Amino acid sequence: MAEKGIRKWIKKWWYWSLDLTENEEWEEELSVAEKQFSPMTYQNPCISCMKQIISQVLDQRNILYGHLRLVIIDTERETDDHDIKKVLGQFGEMLNYLMLITDRPDYFENYTDTMFEENGLIVQQTFRTGCTDIPGNVVLDFERSENRIMEHIQTPGTIYLPVYKKPWEICENLDIIVPVGYNTLVVSGILLPQWKEGYTVSEGLFEDKSDRLDQEFRKG
Repeated sequence: MAEKGIRKWIKKWWYWSLDLTENEEWEEELSVAEKQFSPMTYQNPCISCMKQIISQVLDQRNILYGHLRLVIIDTERETDDHDIKKVLGQFGEMLNYLMLITDRPDYFENYTDTMFEENGLIVQQTFRTGCTDIPGNVVLDFERSENRIMEHIQTPGTIYLPVYKKPWEICENLDIIVPVGYNTLVVSGILLPQWKEGYTVSEGLFEDKSDRLDQEFRKG
């Protein structure tokens, strides 16, 4: 029995190492893992270092940060407001273009006013409902429900980052596997070793610091 178990394990490792997906047992395990993920309940562990992640993704695509044209698709539910505030608070004077696709422009009034007063940036806004033309070269999507948002992206080569619709994985070596459209990219050098102690991404556990604009949301 022990010998049979060893042979079974070796066979499974062999299929995995060669990426032979015809192994039914391996496919079944992957299927179970995929079913456990739900966009409706997923908590993204990388919210606090989103600016640093986007900067690295831009580097990998040979796009200067100064040429970033960021489009943010607003969340559908109030329970996710903390995440979108935290991400918006990370972008400040280095941002030359920002569009918010949202059905609640009044909610972002303090933020847009501050961006104009302190940085001279006029934040573009358009209603999410009926939006069929998404400009920009980086789209950060905070929606959870399934949609066809990628079909509305007009600029070739646009980087589409779904915040909740796909998992953002953190490996043991602290590399972050970022979903980009239908593919993934690996970014590294952001998380500090202390992250392993708590297995959560919080303030102070990544290289750069967030911009203070997050404070503006707390006023409203």
